[in-house]
Amino acid sequence: MKKPMAQSRKREPVAAPSRDWLLAVIAAVGVVIAGYLTATKLSGGSAVFCTAGSGCDVVQASRYATFLGLPTAAWGALLYAAIGALALWGLQAQRWLWAFLLSVAGASFSLYLSYLAAVAIGAFCVYCAASNVVALALFGVLLARRPEVGGKRSPTRPARLLALGAVTAIATVVFGAGVYASYSSQGSSAYQERLARHLAQGGAVFYGAYW
Repeated sequence: MKKPMAQSRKREPVAAPSRDWLLAVIAAVGVVIAGYLTATKLSGGSAVFCTAGSGCDVVQASRYATFLGLPTAAWGALLYAAIGALALWGLQAQRWLWAFLLSVAGASFSLYLSYLAAVAIGAFCVYCAASNVVALALFGVLLARRPEVGGKRSPTRPARLLALGAVTAIATVVFGAGVYASYSSQGSSAYQERLARHLAQGGAVFYGAYW
């Protein structure tokens, strides 16, 4: 007797996820803004359209302009670049989740920095505001383009996204606050911030050193 031959089931080829050009363009704008702020911070220069002693200079002079040894804007540039790379790679469910969580971290930290600028420093930075718009735009676009994947273990389930997003946002702000709190004990940083605020309020022009 001939043994019945098992019929092989042909798997349909899974189409590769398409590149998200809108998301990539928004992320590129964020890289340009954050990269420019990083360059001006490292070079000791002033950003275009920000006069000496203005809110931009005060923010760049504060201790909040540096995070873990690098300009704070540099971390933003890296985050935007990562989201842009994922968008160009193609946002299947798992990569979309990573991009979404990065956007949550970026948006929450940007809003936290805006709070610090307004409350702790009392200054407004137009470049920082532009970066906030980019971070929120990335979050909004990713949320609107959530891939529909069925099943209880789907990485894009609304309940799971809500939990992961909340944990990511809280952890980002708490970690950032902890890092900045460690800087408050450094007398030189506190002095620089007080000096910057005093110069801005008095309308003075910065001469020589740029902190």
